[in-house]
Amino acid sequence: MIRSPLVTPMRASLVLAACLAAPSLASAQTRTDAPPPPSRFADPTGGAFTSPTTLFTSAAVPTLDVRIIAGADVQPASGRLDPVRPLLNAELGLGRGFTIGAGTTWFGGDSSNAFNNINPYAQVRYQILGDRSGTGPLLGASLTYKRIGYLGGENELEASVSFQYRRARFEAGVQGTFGQSLNNGSERDIEARVYAVGRPIPRLALGVAAQVRGDVGEECTTADEAACEAEERARLMLMQRAEFDILGGGIASFTYERWQLGTLVGASTLGYYNNVGFIAQAFGSVRF
Repeated sequence: MIRSPLVTPMRASLVLAACLAAPSLASAQTRTDAPPPPSRFADPTGGAFTSPTTLFTSAAVPTLDVRIIAGADVQPASGRLDPVRPLLNAELGLGRGFTIGAGTTWFGGDSSNAFNNINPYAQVRYQILGDRSGTGPLLGASLTYKRIGYLGGENELEASVSFQYRRARFEAGVQGTFGQSLNNGSERDIEARVYAVGRPIPRLALGVAAQVRGDVGEECTTADEAACEAEERARLMLMQRAEFDILGGGIASFTYERWQLGTLVGASTLGYYNNVGFIAQAFGSVRF
């Protein structure tokens, strides 16, 4: 039997073609089997965009994101239970460290207890320093307009600086705020807010949060010291406010992908005029 002289070259060509195609096929298979990029909701802590308490303004919201927060505040006052104050807020991360927010209720501050005294607000904040992943040390600033009482209320502008330190198992923050009344140029206050949580599991945060607020402005309209003090006491009693207020309690937060449930249960002097009473908040949030 005579073999064709073309058989051997043909076989060689097929072998050569297979060898050349093998790396491309392997590369294609590698690309097919490669894991997908991580979701922006993959951080089980919720990331810096999901603060464990609404009593604290996050130092960083570094991503393009939307967060809707709904809930309610409950605080007995003057021996009765006021209607539950609704909470519906929204935050929009603009990227490059900027965030804007607005809503029906600004928790804490110098709010009192009447249902009318929901505190609508609008806010802009900026991440000054820190990793855009939201871990490690973070520094941010915010400017907030709020109205203390929807009907017949007072307009106020607040400037705040916030510092946070975030890790997978714990995080903490401290915030300083200066508030200036837009109705009365001599009326102003300062606030300090802190929180700290530990995470027995990454999704669950347990800890404490607190706020201290004090009036620092000259609010009297008379130069007579005795008359000034009497006028100030009458004004604060009418508004159910004190020159010095404290709010604080235990906090808990649970996150699952884009969803969050949070609560605060504690005590407050807000609206009690130098007395202490119960305060609680429950909220849920979702990111898009």
